Amino acid sequence: MGFADKGTMKEFRVIENGFCDARTNMAVDEAMLSDYREGTSLPTLRLYGWRPSAFSIGCSQKPEEVLDLNACARGGITYVKRPTGGGVIFHEHELTYSVVLAQSDIGLKMGVKESFEKITGFLIAAYQTLGASATFAKYRGVTASRAVADFCFSRKEEYDILVQGKKIGGNAQKRKKNVILQHGSIPFTFDKNKIRRFLKNPETLNNLDIISLHEIAGDHIDFKKLSKMLIRAFGQHFGAHAKA
Repeated sequence: MGFADKGTMKEFRVIENGFCDARTNMAVDEAMLSDYREGTSLPTLRLYGWRPSAFSIGCSQKPEEVLDLNACARGGITYVKRPTGGGVIFHEHELTYSVVLAQSDIGLKMGVKESFEKITGFLIAAYQTLGASATFAKYRGVTASRAVADFCFSRKEEYDILVQGKKIGGNAQKRKKNVILQHGSIPFTFDKNKIRRFLKNPETLNNLDIISLHEIAGDHIDFKKLSKMLIRAFGQHFGAHAKA
């Protein structure tokens, strides 16, 4: 399968295409997965934002069951279905990353849960660069939960990332054989009261235990600075360099 046959990641491509609407963002992620499976691209790290603000819902969710569609229409809030699972996420003041690679690129022979630890390790490294004591939830005694939460950030899993004991962002995967698409949300700020207005079940926000990037590092960290930090951390984590 093209580059994946080499068995190790030496190079990766970076896509920084700024801010796109919801449908474009998910279409690009799916196109990255398709291109890689066809052997036409390197392992890829994409960094992007959402404009206008929008919800993404997990592939198994029904929009009418998790969103107040009338409130969304009145507020001009759009939504899109992700190719990955998990709960609904509101994308506004954040940076979203997506990664496409083969298990063989990173010497991965483990299951879905463990692959989150391998791939999102570059996020841990980036947060630690900011001085945050970031770790995976499993190291804080969190085990997989059977509870279902409409809203992604309302639930903690073993391989969610915690800072100061609180969850930051969310990550989800889609696999086609040995090729992985993983993407995740890194919020700069989080407006619970705004989001509440558009949810079908706003009580899912009542017991949120989350933290935003500005709470960790202040408002001196912005989209551009975080992008550079993530690209550097990704390369160091996987022992690879970005293709010029």
